[in-house]
Amino acid sequence: MFAGFVGACNHEQLGAPQRATAQRVPRDVVLIVIDTLRADHLSIYGYPRRTSPGIDRFAHDSILYQSAISPGTWTVAAHGSLFTGLWPSFHGAERMAGDRILAQPLNPDAPMLAELLHRSGFHTAAFVGNYVFLSPSFGFNRGFDEYFNHELYYPPTLSKAVSAWLGTQSDRFFLFVNILDPHEPYEPPAPLDTMFPTKYPEFGSMMTTLVQGGAKVTPKMQTHFISQYDGEIVLADQAVTAILEALKQAGRYDDALIVVTSDHGEFLGEFGMAGHGQLPFEPEVHVPLLVKYPGSYRGGEIVKRRVSTLGVFATIHQALGLPLPARVASRPLDEPQAVWIEDVDSNGNRIRAGYNGTNKIVSTTTAQTTFTWLYDLDLDPGEANPIRNGTGAEALRLALQAFAEASRPVNSSPPPAIDAEREAQLRSLGYIQ
Repeated sequence: MFAGFVGACNHEQLGAPQRATAQRVPRDVVLIVIDTLRADHLSIYGYPRRTSPGIDRFAHDSILYQSAISPGTWTVAAHGSLFTGLWPSFHGAERMAGDRILAQPLNPDAPMLAELLHRSGFHTAAFVGNYVFLSPSFGFNRGFDEYFNHELYYPPTLSKAVSAWLGTQSDRFFLFVNILDPHEPYEPPAPLDTMFPTKYPEFGSMMTTLVQGGAKVTPKMQTHFISQYDGEIVLADQAVTAILEALKQAGRYDDALIVVTSDHGEFLGEFGMAGHGQLPFEPEVHVPLLVKYPGSYRGGEIVKRRVSTLGVFATIHQALGLPLPARVASRPLDEPQAVWIEDVDSNGNRIRAGYNGTNKIVSTTTAQTTFTWLYDLDLDPGEANPIRNGTGAEALRLALQAFAEASRPVNSSPPPAIDAEREAQLRSLGYIQ
């Protein structure tokens, strides 16, 4: 599998004491994915608003990866990579060319984390808030003994369901939890809707609807939606906190491997854009990533080196002492690894991005040609001014070319049909107007 570029490893410490002096094999594995959560809106990533007190506390028991990048810009592709250890074009669950909401199901030949852990003796269960794009019709239920994906879109409802389930478990388990918020529509309940200033009700709860309808992003519009997005982060943080507390009450926290991350970020007016599933700029792909080992081994450590959340798949295998399936691209988070992003846009163009040190390359391939842009993220963190060349730029271009030209498996899965129920679900999240 193509390796690509890796970065230097450097570390800091949050200040919490390391509790375990050696890594232990986890009893249980818990993967919590907070949908649509960009890293730079969390307190532990330097955000001035206190949006994530529960996750902040959890960070003292965890390794915090400061520069984690999602392989995809939307739910289907990104979760496919978390579950298979493959880049999006290799696992096949990508947007159908020319359509904003249709996607291929996962390639039936792709290895699934839940299947592999089930074969290793784990009871596997999923609690899914994003009922639209983590539907069994995409293959995301493969390997799960229990797959709960109805009426769990409201984070407090989901966390209560998970907590109740935890109280009944005695077997070793793999638990996957997807928390829908802070996904649009941005509708935090009172008092979270006014917890942060600049709520202007006239803008509503759907920034993408306004922007796609031709509205220009204004400072007032942007501050409104940021306040509501941040309120939903607090709601999601409360759900994470409740689940972690339930693990403690059940006596399953200390011995568990717990990963908290996101599938992708969100544009909140940057580049005049809203939502996700678009160009792979940092607001869309820089996501939080925290990994807690049994006994809080290395708790409080901060890893600055850029990593891909693709590495979660291999990290779980490594912690459990399980061999990686053949041909997966995932490598443990503490090993050198490639960081790539892939997508297919609504026009059917292939989008890719990759990193080498401070350099980032973004490419769009149409039926006629390929356009590329190069950025130095140290000098231009807002990706506003493409550069022609920089240290290692030509090598990065060649690496991207090699990655793009690598052979991909054929995915023959048919796209899921949009029946009346699925259409109603898509409307509820604003994908169909």
